[in-house]
Amino acid sequence: MRARKTAAIATIGCAAALGLAAPAAAADAAPTISAPASRNGFGPITIAGTAPAGKTVELYESAYKFNDFYRSPNYTGGGYVTTTASASGRYELSRDLDSGFRFYVVVDGVASNRISVAMGIVPTMTMSASNGTVDVSVTADPSQPGLPVHIQQSTGSGWTNVAGGVTVGDAAIFSTTLSGQGTGTKSYRAVIDADSINNLLAGHTETVSINVGSGSGSGGGSTPTTPTTPTTPTTPTKPSTPAAAAPKAGDVQFTKIVYNSPGADNGSNTSLNAEYVRMTNRTNKTINLKGWTIRDAAGHVYTIATDQKISAGRTAYVHTGKGTNGRPDSGHRYWNRTGYIWNNSGDTAYLRSPAGKSIDSCKWTSNKNQTYC
Repeated sequence: MRARKTAAIATIGCAAALGLAAPAAAADAAPTISAPASRNGFGPITIAGTAPAGKTVELYESAYKFNDFYRSPNYTGGGYVTTTASASGRYELSRDLDSGFRFYVVVDGVASNRISVAMGIVPTMTMSASNGTVDVSVTADPSQPGLPVHIQQSTGSGWTNVAGGVTVGDAAIFSTTLSGQGTGTKSYRAVIDADSINNLLAGHTETVSINVGSGSGSGGGSTPTTPTTPTTPTTPTKPSTPAAAAPKAGDVQFTKIVYNSPGADNGSNTSLNAEYVRMTNRTNKTINLKGWTIRDAAGHVYTIATDQKISAGRTAYVHTGKGTNGRPDSGHRYWNRTGYIWNNSGDTAYLRSPAGKSIDSCKWTSNKNQTYC
């Protein structure tokens, strides 16, 4: 918040950064947006709508959990996701989903309605058996740890839970061993519960039949649906955590930096903490930011000294002032400075891995209060 400019300028800049402006002269000038209500597993959706012919359409997005919109980055071509409305006033965009998301579009500063798109969880289960003991492994798409899993056995008239637990690790795997399964061919399936916070829909695998004396089988996910109400799950066998791959440029990105906190420039801790950077995990795996650094152009450095895990598509914040890491939730950390870090009139934020590898940077050259990088 160094070299602060007037509150009026900051207010105008904030409105521009959020893609908001005065209402259009005519109601029919406002763009519209629509998309499928959901898709199953990681992959693209088509976003479509109407807009004035020939106008540029800008896409804004937010992870469902945070409801904190920013301009949608173009991960392949750089910049942001935009398109041009056709002569008939139609447009289409494609966007990959790795969780539940929210969207709207902006045309000439006028925002459309807002929509949300859910994601159906698609589990895959593999099984092997010997002498009445069945080893089970379940993976979830999207790869999100902490999802409740239930292994169910067919009883002819329905399904009965025989084991349960949660997905763990970056690969979102649940493993367990079923003992005392007897002899002959038995049928099983895996059910993963919904996650309403992230707008994930429940899903289950196809039925997998296996000779429990000696055999193997596998099955992929079916269309997500509401599973049978589970009983209390048993404690799963915890698998070994796979080694994490080295981070690469773009895996985590700055998606919002408030470099000029609102209100009086009085240096209070409240004002300092209103200045912050937001980082988003752009992969489909959980990333631990322990040992990563954030620095400005003047060389001030903040090191993330303890575990700071970001799940796929999720965000973490570093506030300038003093506070307790993990409050108000696990996504917030504090630089513990007594003065502002970011220069209003122009600065650059740098994000580096523990090995010093450049992961992302965000530069601004004018005072608009905040930037979405």
